[in-house]
Amino acid sequence: MVLEGPKAVLPEVQFDFGVLTSGAVIGHDFLVRNEGRAPLSIQKVSMTTPLLVTRMPREVAPGSEGKIHFELETTKLAGKFDGLIILFLNDVALRQAILTFTGHVIPPIELSPMPSFFVAGQRGHGGRGAIEIVNREPEPLHIEKVQHRTDRFTTQLETLKQGQRYRLNLTLRPDGPLGKNADTILVSTSSKKMPSLKIDANTYLYERVHTFPELVALGTLRANNVGEASLTLMIYQEGGNDFQLKLSTDIPGLSLKWERGPAGDRYQAKITLNAEKMLRGAIKGSIFVDTNDPQFPRLIVPVYGQIVEH
Repeated sequence: MVLEGPKAVLPEVQFDFGVLTSGAVIGHDFLVRNEGRAPLSIQKVSMTTPLLVTRMPREVAPGSEGKIHFELETTKLAGKFDGLIILFLNDVALRQAILTFTGHVIPPIELSPMPSFFVAGQRGHGGRGAIEIVNREPEPLHIEKVQHRTDRFTTQLETLKQGQRYRLNLTLRPDGPLGKNADTILVSTSSKKMPSLKIDANTYLYERVHTFPELVALGTLRANNVGEASLTLMIYQEGGNDFQLKLSTDIPGLSLKWERGPAGDRYQAKITLNAEKMLRGAIKGSIFVDTNDPQFPRLIVPVYGQIVEH
């Protein structure tokens, strides 16, 4: 049946460009046919940035077809790209045609599985993590220098395939400073596109008996919602099986209930607030953890927060 007005037909509505190295420009034509009796008008096109339409007919005559050309510049892209294109038409049966332009963009030098270390370990034991440096460029890649602070961790570079693949190992110092820390590792390379790689090093060295979190941040609470606040504090004894403890606090109105885990090596404490006893203003105090561990008889967990009227 031939319609009196325009009738838009799009043989292809999905395009996947596969895997591309960052910096490439990919182009694709979407075909639009007009199987109606009146001119088909492409009134407007909306698309996900940085997609661009570079060629497009404003009108497609009855019985004809037109091509809409899109281009994607991938220099600033990384990971999965889900591009959406909307064609606004004068077809009463298809006012908006939805197209997809998808694929995966990888950098010239890929840090796998991610450009960040997350390494935790117990004092006296340390911890390890690894990131692979993968060359996607045609020229061989050489690692010239690895720079970072050395008080918390050390690094070692392994060559897996000369010029193509390396492994950067991070080892947490077992005698390093306690607590969490965020550092930056700078890797100098022979690549012209990526002469310097920045890797985040998130480390956490804890004692055999420790809490998570290390401090309790209540945040800013409204007076009429104080009773609804509830937080969880975990207390661990690494390698334990008969861990015993008692909790107390110097903050009036702070309620503590705790329960031991089935393995006997940890406790889960629930922290709540009594609205009638909590005073307006700053909350500053501590939770005291008294244990049966002779090396760690007491832990002190700082507590901070604020109660406001409205």
